[in-house]
Amino acid sequence: MTPDSQQQDTARKALLNAARELFLKNAYANISIRRIADKAKVNSAMIAYYFGSKSGLFREMLASYVEQVTSELKANINQTPKASSLEGILLNFYRSMPAELATLLFRTLSFEQSDMRDWILESLLKPTLAMAEAYFAQVISHSNKDEITMVVRVSFQSMLVGPKLLEKPLNELDLGTIDDDFYQQLAKFNARLFASYFNLEATE
Repeated sequence: MTPDSQQQDTARKALLNAARELFLKNAYANISIRRIADKAKVNSAMIAYYFGSKSGLFREMLASYVEQVTSELKANINQTPKASSLEGILLNFYRSMPAELATLLFRTLSFEQSDMRDWILESLLKPTLAMAEAYFAQVISHSNKDEITMVVRVSFQSMLVGPKLLEKPLNELDLGTIDDDFYQQLAKFNARLFASYFNLEATE
């Protein structure tokens, strides 16, 4: 990598990092291009150069999170499903998905009618659900069940998203600390539930 290309890569990463910090803590409309550039310590023209617009940067930020969140699921699509691999999928989701991002996506999908909502549905949610369906197909092929019902789909989605949506209020209620240790225990517990239903190999 040449010095110029390395500098450009650094600037692009700085913009993405600034976008993550700002967009997850503030309303989209309240974040200006100037504020993002100042946070990243780069010229504001770099946003148009790398991402086309503030909207393009926002979408790239969301896509980068979804790639991290689904990496373990993607790696296991063609593997024999086991409780241990399911535990890894769940734990990777819990660790990769910031609670603020879960809230942002839930709010956008549930309460907005916008081009951004349509983009999230088509470009992020549909491909992710397609990966989940491919994984479920593997589960069925190693199970005594005939199909994945809507109840099972929603239950699995609740296992993933529910804890992240509730993380902040539960911590504020002081019912216990929701931290990485909690998520490790939760991933193991949920994996055992799912594996028991489908008669998958138990977690060691």
